[in-house]
Amino acid sequence: MCPIVLSKDELIRAEVLNAARGLFQRFGLFKTTMEDIAKAAGKGKSTLYYYYQSKDEIFDSVIKEDMEEVFNSVKYAVEQASTAEEKLRNFTSSKIRAISQKAALYSIVFGEISENPQLIKKLKKSYEERELELLRGILSFGIARQELKKISDETLEDVSYIILSSLRGIEMGLLEDNRAKKMGDRLDFVLDLMCHGIKR
Repeated sequence: MCPIVLSKDELIRAEVLNAARGLFQRFGLFKTTMEDIAKAAGKGKSTLYYYYQSKDEIFDSVIKEDMEEVFNSVKYAVEQASTAEEKLRNFTSSKIRAISQKAALYSIVFGEISENPQLIKKLKKSYEERELELLRGILSFGIARQELKKISDETLEDVSYIILSSLRGIEMGLLEDNRAKKMGDRLDFVLDLMCHGIKR
């Protein structure tokens, strides 16, 4: 497999985002300045503004990359499972594990986002649409295998949304209270309720 070769512009963007990521993790979004990012990346401010119009644009790019990483890890975990129930369990456990890891890295940023949810509103909407698509695929897979109850397409949409909304509530509670490590068997209990409610 050939290594990926980045162009000069792609390399500079990657260097800027890596530098910004480190600063956001240490100081949060609000205390980090464009000057801080330029200095950490070893670039002049004029170079920084050539590639990014603002700190918010850099922040969006960093969070988008991290969301992509989380989604890919969840998708991979789902693909490794052979039954719909296993896929749902992997979807949930891998998502909570990945988000918990990110929350530990971005503890300050998560607090800022909790107080200012509009910071990632557009990114969150796009991410959730992809999650819904993945969930619909899991449910359709289970129905086709007669593992799950047969439901209409409209109900499939509703069930996918309900599951995602429920999991989102659990995730937020875990992150806000830093209780991810303490969930253990309780998370399994929640998953049992969810999976068995839609099984045949």
